[in-house]
Amino acid sequence: MSALPSRSSFLPGRFTVGDWTVVPDLNTLERDGQAVRLQPKVMQVLLTLAEFPGEAVSKEQIFACVWPGTFVSDEVLTHSISELRRTFQDNPREAAYIQTISKGGYRLVAPVTRAIADTEAKVGFLKHRSWIVAILLGAAALALGTVAYLQVRPHSSPQPDIRSLAILPLENLSGDPGQEYFADGMTDELTTRLSQISALRVISRTSMMRYKRTKKTIPEIARELNVDAVLEGSVLRSGGRVRISAQLIQAANDRHLWAQSYERDLGDVLALQANVAGMVADSISVQVTTQQRNRLANARQVNPEAHDLVLQGREHWSKFSNPELRTAISYFQRAIDIDPNYAVAYAGLADCYHELDDSPPKEIFPKARAAAEKALQLDPGLADAYSALGWVEWNYDWNWSNAERDFVRAIDLNPNYAIAHGMYAEFLDSMGRFDEAAKQRTFAMQLGPPDPIGYVNMAEHLTYTRDYDRAIENCNKALALDPAFFFAQGRLAQLYWLKGMQEEGLKHQIAMVVLEGNSELAEKMESAHARGGFKAAIREKLKADELLRNQGTWVSPTNDSWYMLLIGDEHGALFALEKAIDERDPLLTSLAVDPLFDKLRSHPRFIEILKRVGLTHQ
Repeated sequence: MSALPSRSSFLPGRFTVGDWTVVPDLNTLERDGQAVRLQPKVMQVLLTLAEFPGEAVSKEQIFACVWPGTFVSDEVLTHSISELRRTFQDNPREAAYIQTISKGGYRLVAPVTRAIADTEAKVGFLKHRSWIVAILLGAAALALGTVAYLQVRPHSSPQPDIRSLAILPLENLSGDPGQEYFADGMTDELTTRLSQISALRVISRTSMMRYKRTKKTIPEIARELNVDAVLEGSVLRSGGRVRISAQLIQAANDRHLWAQSYERDLGDVLALQANVAGMVADSISVQVTTQQRNRLANARQVNPEAHDLVLQGREHWSKFSNPELRTAISYFQRAIDIDPNYAVAYAGLADCYHELDDSPPKEIFPKARAAAEKALQLDPGLADAYSALGWVEWNYDWNWSNAERDFVRAIDLNPNYAIAHGMYAEFLDSMGRFDEAAKQRTFAMQLGPPDPIGYVNMAEHLTYTRDYDRAIENCNKALALDPAFFFAQGRLAQLYWLKGMQEEGLKHQIAMVVLEGNSELAEKMESAHARGGFKAAIREKLKADELLRNQGTWVSPTNDSWYMLLIGDEHGALFALEKAIDERDPLLTSLAVDPLFDKLRSHPRFIEILKRVGLTHQ
């Protein structure tokens, strides 16, 4: 530990530094009738330097005095010094107030004059000085190279009333369009980090991507999203370094709350994100729990190559098609090969495996479970790993209690994780707990402007509650946003069939087949319909499914049972459902509430199927 400098005898109540009067109790500096308010921690940095005027004070000693027992990064202190210099209008090259010491510290070079105070104030100051000495004696316990910004937000000064936040996609400053995935991935990780604050509503990254390169103003965006503040910025990766520049803007008055740049080695990219997240947490009025602050500051070093592969994997995963999911799996696996302890890569694998719908469940769901469990073994705080595990326990294990426990845990860890809210809503719907499901879906849609998936998921809920007209409205809203969203066409087909409108439903079914890229099947269905009517077209679809099975592609037997019921083949539908049991078809979990199966409700074989899936609680 470096030697302690000699201390001043000024009193803490009020004193002067150069031509400024310092009022610690009010966190202000005064000069010429003007008062400038400082953040409390910035004031504490000034107080620590003023304890030892003209003497070098090391960074370790300042950390010990201002952030006792808390790990913070060098950038936190650098930012505080910058704020003081800005207020003092001090040029660091010709310092008249604060001088930087080359070996890692600062010196207050401006004269410090104590104010006259009474005996009671002197007694208080002696106690204050004793505390300083005690803290400085423990400075060796703090690490010089800390990796996270975990500043404890003081409550003594008023802060902007910010309870909702949108993070605009970070601008890619590399000039290389091939680096867009990196900027988007950094946006995603920063959003995930801030989403862990339960008292703060954070708009989902998926919803925010529509504002990429937008020409809308910050107030316009904030009004559309109904948020109090917007975080915008840029990212630049060059060589082995990465820099994020960010600014937090209060939407109501377009007021810039702070702006800061952070630069790190690529291996410390998570610490860089922690810096930005910590600044946001310290600039808002909501309560941030100790546990949430710890998660905000989680900043393990990562292998830059593995991290880059994970970002590319997430980019492909977000497109949700089977080819893209397989590409994502290859990226996540390569990341794991480089860093076998990279929990996020395992969570990415789990998310991909449980989304694949063209492979046998018995092949992919155990892989999803193993990856999720490995992720949680390495990092018990990963919300997406819990939601992936819950999905497996629900759709494959049919372990309803464990699934609910893990969905709830995912939401507890990341209250703004829209995907987890959506998964939990689907689970609740399958249980017939429609009111609870509606609340989860509504909250998920509040995390951003409704997207096609959100509208179709709401349509699914409305299908189960037999509100077919509103469900159709939601599907049409999804198609208005994305005319190529084939899930919406498929749901519309089912809804019109439930309304007894066979021909209208068939039109949407054929549209879905075309959007899935199978124009040949669409033509066969249309030809069969012209020759033999509705049932002939559906039989053509069943024939195509059987051909796919013979070619090695898994096709849901539960799906086929729907088509069989449409053509009046109840025996074939029941046989398909029994086959689905053997294959652990995940679509079985909605049997108890799906109106497509209402014709089978009283059949003994159907009742037995419900029992085997664990749906007798209905």
